[in-house]
Amino acid sequence: MKFDVHGHEARYKNWKEEVVKLGQEGLTKRNNAILLQYIFDMEVGANVSIKSKKGPRSFAQLNNLRQRVAYIMLRLQEKGIADVTKVTEKEITLFSHDMGNGTIKSLKGKKYESAGDYIKLFKSFWRWWIKVNRKEGNFIPDITEDLNISKAEPKFVSMSKEELDKMLPYFTEDEQVILMFVFDSLIRSPTELMSLEGRDVFKRGGDVWVSIRKEISKTIGRTFNLLYCGEALLKYIERNEIKPDGYLFKFSYPVFTEKIQQVAKQVFDNKISEGGEYYKNLTLYDLRHSGAVHLRIIAHKTKKINIDALRQRGGWTDFKMLNYYTKFLGLTGEIDSNDLLVDADKSKLEKEIDGLSEENKKIWRLLEQQNAINIALMKAGKKDKKTEELIKRYLRDNGRN
Repeated sequence: MKFDVHGHEARYKNWKEEVVKLGQEGLTKRNNAILLQYIFDMEVGANVSIKSKKGPRSFAQLNNLRQRVAYIMLRLQEKGIADVTKVTEKEITLFSHDMGNGTIKSLKGKKYESAGDYIKLFKSFWRWWIKVNRKEGNFIPDITEDLNISKAEPKFVSMSKEELDKMLPYFTEDEQVILMFVFDSLIRSPTELMSLEGRDVFKRGGDVWVSIRKEISKTIGRTFNLLYCGEALLKYIERNEIKPDGYLFKFSYPVFTEKIQQVAKQVFDNKISEGGEYYKNLTLYDLRHSGAVHLRIIAHKTKKINIDALRQRGGWTDFKMLNYYTKFLGLTGEIDSNDLLVDADKSKLEKEIDGLSEENKKIWRLLEQQNAINIALMKAGKKDKKTEELIKRYLRDNGRN
């Protein structure tokens, strides 16, 4: 069962019970009615736009929708628009522009970092309104077609494994397991992390494996081996007597996050990480992204980690977010020429080599060795004249030019 870390279900049901009796605070009677009609439709998956995902929304999504739609309605009311369904294209375009450039500020008095999210949500709301009216034979124009939903790239704390190791002594043994597990597994925190059960950890082929079941995953179910904390996790399970059907991790996410940030500030002071965010704002979610960066560095250097395996390990359905979080690697455009020799070409070449005489095979092997040595020495800015002379002598003594 997926663990409701943030209590979204209880929050939504409490809001629903209260809003039906008293209405949404601050909204006009008309806006209140529209808000409830929209949210209750989304609760069951009714009148969903053709451009949106079908089906009922989760409690987390419903809480997000009700809060943000109500906020937009309140802001438009301040501009004299008492009925959100009467807003004009010019008015909503100006609202979008003002929110994006900081004219409309957040409750903390700052520019919205996620203005695009609000506009994207309003576009979905308006498409819902179009569909509701179309069923009644009314035509509503799409006033949101030209709204800009682009978002600023999110900042995050990028932390290397060496930097994480510096923090570990400040935590208890169990807390260290949590930190390393998130970095190692790339699991989403706290939702997937705190939904894991004892049965989701097992040994196979000498490694410790983890299964993130589909029902607890945000995107896709996946199974993978741990690289750094497998044995420590098994000891954690034994130490805490975790049963197969018991939750693997039980802790207060807000309290633990506060401790993580206090330690990060103590260790790294007021420095900014390569991800653009202050170390002191570190969260478990940042460790997921940092683990992805760490593994992609290894993949780039050794070419022994498949990039698709890395994407699947993190539960991404495409490479968009993986590419964003690993864009700070400083990768070059260098491609090993040997990588261009695909399997079909290699197979053809191997057959041709098999057809050579034993003498020619010896020459071929010498040439291959010479080529490999020369490439290595070329990178070091040197030339291997001695080996070159030896090969020339071999060819000459064997009647070759």
